[in-house]
Amino acid sequence: MFNFEAGWLSGPIVIVIGVLFVAVYLLPSLIAFNRGVELRWVVLVINIFLGASFIGWLVALYLAIRKPKPSLGMTT
Repeated sequence: MFNFEAGWLSGPIVIVIGVLFVAVYLLPSLIAFNRGVELRWVVLVINIFLGASFIGWLVALYLAIRKPKPSLGMTT
């Protein structure tokens, strides 16, 4: 039915498309770990298990980019 032997869908282009897809899919997790977000592991779990739904991906992205809550403790 599909001829994957030749054409643009063969060779390195498939690898490039796959890597780009995975990078965009895991973007919230990459941002959370890069920023050192306190809930980075929660972001990763949400991203992996609920990221396939666009809403889960958006929730993970929100958690990754939101500002941290200010601490109530006194700083010395």
